[in-house]
Amino acid sequence: VTFILCLFFFNLVLATLTVGAGTGFNDKPDLHPSFYNTDWMAFLPDETPLSAIAIPGSHESLTLYGGPLTVCQVWTLKKQLRVGIRYLDVHAGIWFPTQKKIYIRDGIWMFWQHMDLGEVLKQISDFLKIHKNETVLLKLTLHGLYKSKVEDLVKTMIGKFQNTVWTKMSVPKIKQVRGKIVFLRSETFHSGADNEKNTLFESNKLKNVKEKMKQMKSRICAHQIVVTETAATALRSPKSLARRVNLQLSELIQKHKTLSLNPACLGVFSMDFPSAETIKESVSILPGEEPKSTIQPGEEPESTASTTE
Repeated sequence: VTFILCLFFFNLVLATLTVGAGTGFNDKPDLHPSFYNTDWMAFLPDETPLSAIAIPGSHESLTLYGGPLTVCQVWTLKKQLRVGIRYLDVHAGIWFPTQKKIYIRDGIWMFWQHMDLGEVLKQISDFLKIHKNETVLLKLTLHGLYKSKVEDLVKTMIGKFQNTVWTKMSVPKIKQVRGKIVFLRSETFHSGADNEKNTLFESNKLKNVKEKMKQMKSRICAHQIVVTETAATALRSPKSLARRVNLQLSELIQKHKTLSLNPACLGVFSMDFPSAETIKESVSILPGEEPKSTIQPGEEPESTASTTE
């Protein structure tokens, strides 16, 4: 009996460490099945636009190799999908004209991440075949000397998946993309849904949150997918920054859940070393209504005084 109790408490402590214990940060590669969120999108109303959903994501999603200044994630792609991550930030490219596979790299130092893009698309597709109500957003950034060739190869590769990808510029409703990969446009890959970075974080701190959330709600959220990145610079360890930034992000999510401030415009959060706890909190946020505004895409909102929180 004593042994069983000790084993129980050991597993409880281990699980707590894996989740991140409210810090928003996790650097443990293990992921207990109790933390899986494989079908959280099934409960979203069909008419909900992707831009109105709080979506947990990973920054440099496949950067698991390369040393302390490079590594941004600890979970494999399969584990990220199981825990509930639905936005992937992927970097890939070709450096030789005879190269036929598009290899995955980190976004700064270009270390090979032991995968190619074909494998990535297959793993996502296999996941979506089982979890048919989910959708995965994929933002692809191309690197190397042959970007135009890579883009052509990617488009050919996408063609093989046909009805299981979304490459239109418009932001779809969830019913249009269940079971599909939704590509997001980037500066180097020009197919996919329109999206915009927000600036909730400045100098690695949350600033002017109330004002920025107002602008996002009135101008962007019904029309564009909003992506918040919490990334380190080239000379700073992603892990050390994530320890601090993820806590702020976790507190922001908790605050919006507690105050019921229509948190739909939280949009996508692209994180380094996210915890299962923060992901669970994110996926439990219900989407809000589209803002009732006459402002159209491309128009500027009325200017208001900026306040710092």
